Amino acid sequence: AAPGSAIAWPAILFPEKNLSPYWVAELIVQNKIPMQIQAFDVDGDTRKAQRFYEEWLGGKADFSETTLDGILILGARDGNFRITVEFRPLPSGKQQVRISSAWLHGAVPQLVSDQLQRRSHLAVPMGSDEFSDTFSFDADRVNRTSVWGNTLSVEANELYIREQALVVGWTVLSRKTIKGGTRAQVVLRRGGQEAVIAIAHNGVGCSIVISNTLPQ
Repeated sequence: AAPGSAIAWPAILFPEKNLSPYWVAELIVQNKIPMQIQAFDVDGDTRKAQRFYEEWLGGKADFSETTLDGILILGARDGNFRITVEFRPLPSGKQQVRISSAWLHGAVPQLVSDQLQRRSHLAVPMGSDEFSDTFSFDADRVNRTSVWGNTLSVEANELYIREQALVVGWTVLSRKTIKGGTRAQVVLRRGGQEAVIAIAHNGVGCSIVISNTLPQ
């Protein structure tokens, strides 16, 4: 069973029966917080959906309404969860209404096992800062995407991560440096795992994104 299958997620309401909601993420664990994200798309304006969710969430605790980068965000607490509704324009011209439930309160369950943490780990240089760590669960696979930053060069980061990976049994499928050495990408494989490491110089140092996909 998926790690989040025993969680009693809050029931999400939709403004109309003929909508076609879809999963953006059936289960993700972002910085140890379990989340679900659903969405549906709307042709034209979203005022009807906005009114529906203002009324629904407005009846719950800690209701909030904010705008970030032009995107309207409604939120409220439902038991241990924070429900958030975002209204996002899509490139197609449609509007996406995205509803997320995040377990933020009470005793948050530990859904990522120590074994999975170890299996999906790739070493980065000492002194790196971790900005986010996200596990996404599918039917039979899990993806771990972590974002790091440090003040080393692209070359030093690429060499360290690749050499440390080789020591613990990874093989290098490909590696390339682009844009005059300001970006590098390495693809690694070990058993059923495949990891893509993207390193980019960002003016003051480097950002590192590690995306590792492995069997559950």
